[in-house]
Amino acid sequence: MSIYRCTAVSLHTTPLDFKGNRERILSAIETCDSSSLILFPELCISGYGCEDAFYFSWVWEHSWKSLKEIAKATTNKTVIVGLPFFQSPYLFNVSAVLQNGKIIGLVPKQNLAQTGVHYENRWFAKGEESRNYALTPDGTELPFGTLLFESPDFNFGIEICEDSWVQTRPGQYLVEAGADLILSPGASHFALGKQQIRKKMFSESSRNSSTAILYANLNGNESGRLIFEGGSLGFIDGNVSVEGAKLHFTDFECTHLDLNSSELRSNRARNFRSSGTKEFRARGRGLQRIEIASLPKTSSKQIGKPIQAVENRFEDFTRATSLGLFDYLRKSKTKGYTLSLSGGADSAACALLVKAAVLLSDKELGSKYLDSIGIDRKNILFTLFQGTENNSETTKNSARELSEELGFPHASISVDSEVSSMLEKISSVKGLIPNWKDHNLALQNIQARVRSPLVWLLANLNGHLLLSTGNRSEASVGYTTMDGDSSGSVAPLTGVSKEFLLTWLQNVHEGKDPILPEIKALAGILNSKPSAELKPLSEKQEDEKDLMPYPLLQKLERNFVFLGKDPENLLESGEWKDESQANDGKNKFLKLFSASQWKRERLPPSFHLDEYGLDPKSSFRFPILSEIRF
Repeated sequence: MSIYRCTAVSLHTTPLDFKGNRERILSAIETCDSSSLILFPELCISGYGCEDAFYFSWVWEHSWKSLKEIAKATTNKTVIVGLPFFQSPYLFNVSAVLQNGKIIGLVPKQNLAQTGVHYENRWFAKGEESRNYALTPDGTELPFGTLLFESPDFNFGIEICEDSWVQTRPGQYLVEAGADLILSPGASHFALGKQQIRKKMFSESSRNSSTAILYANLNGNESGRLIFEGGSLGFIDGNVSVEGAKLHFTDFECTHLDLNSSELRSNRARNFRSSGTKEFRARGRGLQRIEIASLPKTSSKQIGKPIQAVENRFEDFTRATSLGLFDYLRKSKTKGYTLSLSGGADSAACALLVKAAVLLSDKELGSKYLDSIGIDRKNILFTLFQGTENNSETTKNSARELSEELGFPHASISVDSEVSSMLEKISSVKGLIPNWKDHNLALQNIQARVRSPLVWLLANLNGHLLLSTGNRSEASVGYTTMDGDSSGSVAPLTGVSKEFLLTWLQNVHEGKDPILPEIKALAGILNSKPSAELKPLSEKQEDEKDLMPYPLLQKLERNFVFLGKDPENLLESGEWKDESQANDGKNKFLKLFSASQWKRERLPPSFHLDEYGLDPKSSFRFPILSEIRF
């Protein structure tokens, strides 16, 4: 029986870190000593998120130099790695196939991701622009294009990330031509529930083509905004055979798919169904067949136990966001985070996610890892409560109790004197004393703004990054004070709704989160109505009174941004039980959403976590000046 071990590597990469990316790739190759074939993710040599640096020739040149170094480590192995490759006048996103120390072919990506968070067609040309050979920087010619690699053992082809998602996949031509295995190197970003979509998509592709499919993905916060989840997958005849670790803190994880070539081909002979059309097969005539050396066999099947990841939206959120924060720290070489802890839900969530990052780092990297990169675990987060006369004792105590329970240093100060000082100075300029009846918004905003320079000063003295605590619901309607509570280095929560966050916090409080322990201090936070606490306490300010119920806001936001519904019919009849409240909420939402784009343009970088986001750089672009009228 001939068994061939095909390994997918989920990998941490950093854009433009050619040395670090290359070292991690080489370490993974060395680890996979029993593997016949090793698949790495898309653009793993340069990093996926190089942005407009992809235009620079030195990026292509250093990528090629790294490729040649990696090729030296492929004795008795076949290795697939991704890089940018310039073939005048076009720049391509390619996968290079290496075997026994040589580069034997380059496969360009045929379909460029240009929906949602991706803008690949800004930098790359489609593979259809390629010739059937490439002239390398060394002056040699290589096969280039849609390639079928044929060995005496089994045949394989490559479709890169988006190629696997389109209706007419390159893999369809490859299986018609005889591919037994389709390799899918990806840079597929994390979103809640997306792994289930991948499983369904690849399962069906594997079933209807009677092939094996191996998928490898990037992992971690690669370049600041997008988090990649790893989660390599292997399929045989429509079934998930192996699933790798998701959202791991380690540099790489290997997932092995062991193939019995005889069984694979017998199954294809029995079950493969042709497309049945000459026209379809004619479209694949540009395909080139490349003969390669026999792949080494492995000694036994399924060495090691495959990881079967369980889908849990709350756990995935905890893992993804804490990994995003952790990578942000170690890649920026910063000592920790400072947080203005208000005693409310959003800032509490930020503190919990930093705690989760510490727990996961200790579990996966060891308790000494933080020390090795110069981070004092006791001071990785410093929280500060900045109170005014409009803050209740409840929120002040909630902030202190939460920090104490999490084991982070905490301090509490009053900023009333700073507020009074600013009001006094501006009163002399304006010739009036601001009052709550006529200057409500200004009096609220100055309290939020006066906190910003103080917490920034503390963050600077700590050598920390400052966390911004806003969520997506607030971002959609501009319920934030610019240069106040919107200040920060990174906004970890802007990718999810307030409704989701409150439910997630309840889950943590009840001890149901598999990463975080039960947090008793959340009781006071969850039992209090969300409030900015910027008005006098006698007014009993509540966010949902200022805006609308958060579930209604979430319905309106999703219908408008994600589903693109007509603003005149943003809610269907019966979608919200109180029709008067729904109509008022709709009008308020449309007015505030249009007026708040300038705020969203200025928010700190945020993580993409859900099926859609509002970050103009990575998710939703909208005119700064607009007015929705019919």
